[in-house]
Amino acid sequence: MRQYIIASHAHFATGIKESVELLSGARDNVHDLSMFVDGRMDVAEEAQKLLAGMSADDDVVVCTDLFGGSVNNEFTKIVQTRPRAYLVTNMNLPLLIQLLFSDESAPVEETIRAIVAADDTRVKFVNDLLVDDDEEEEF
Repeated sequence: MRQYIIASHAHFATGIKESVELLSGARDNVHDLSMFVDGRMDVAEEAQKLLAGMSADDDVVVCTDLFGGSVNNEFTKIVQTRPRAYLVTNMNLPLLIQLLFSDESAPVEETIRAIVAADDTRVKFVNDLLVDDDEEEEF
């Protein structure tokens, strides 16, 4: 089975998980970890609590809020020692939706690479998308 952990500083993980659930319904394989709030101060301890409830045969896809942040750094250590663990950072809602609706029979690494490279999951500056095509063609 594929498990997902959405992890962040403050309540971002909880909030984005609620947004995902609004669009796709609640799922037993999606877990959130909001750190440095509500008494959760030790990322390693909280991460281990979550992972303890998962099978060693599970693929675990972890999505964190900020590359180089303390939450991401702790999960970086975990993916180096736990087989079948994968870490994606700088998460956003389109990324999570794509991951959750991906084909679970496909290889997880290939799936993640395709999703993070897709234009649909990238941040966009809408003003640039609104430029009139005629304006761009003038010399």
